[in-house]
Amino acid sequence: MIELRLFDPTRKPHTWTEIIQPGQYAAFAKRADTGGTCDYRGQPFAAVESTTCLIFETLEAARAFGAEQVLRVPDVRFEIFDSGGRAEGPLLVIVHPARAAALEGNPRGMRIRAWAAAALVAGSVALFWYDYHHGQGILIFPTALGVNLIIVAARLLQLNGSYAHAERLRQQRLDAHLRREAERPYTSR
Repeated sequence: MIELRLFDPTRKPHTWTEIIQPGQYAAFAKRADTGGTCDYRGQPFAAVESTTCLIFETLEAARAFGAEQVLRVPDVRFEIFDSGGRAEGPLLVIVHPARAAALEGNPRGMRIRAWAAAALVAGSVALFWYDYHHGQGILIFPTALGVNLIIVAARLLQLNGSYAHAERLRQQRLDAHLRREAERPYTSR
């Protein structure tokens, strides 16, 4: 593991993305509650210039370090990126087990959104039925409210679909990296 300053004007090359090699992984620590950058011990950086990331030779080393560290410091989360940097989302997000439910796209949140969408559709059907059977003509309020409930339900389902798609892409990238690591000959560095 190497702790590397992100930007160092005195270093050649200047940025971390020019230093990291293919097959290496960068871990960025953040505060789990605010998302603010911090070091791997959970301490905020004194200045932007002192911001660092951790470089690991293998994905497993990065994962193991992050998992161990979040147990020591539950307020820290780690985002693990490949050598391409932050161009794509993180390969892994490691948080304390007690904070896993707060992650975007977590299974529990997706279930809640799906049930909420189903309840909204059921509510809109009830409003349409009420309008049809009790309105002498057309009552505007129940129909307008029912249409809005369907729009919100569709948005919740779309959000679930977006999270599921992003997770599939992340898992495919992670699997590709794990396959490459398994094929790579072991070298002690």
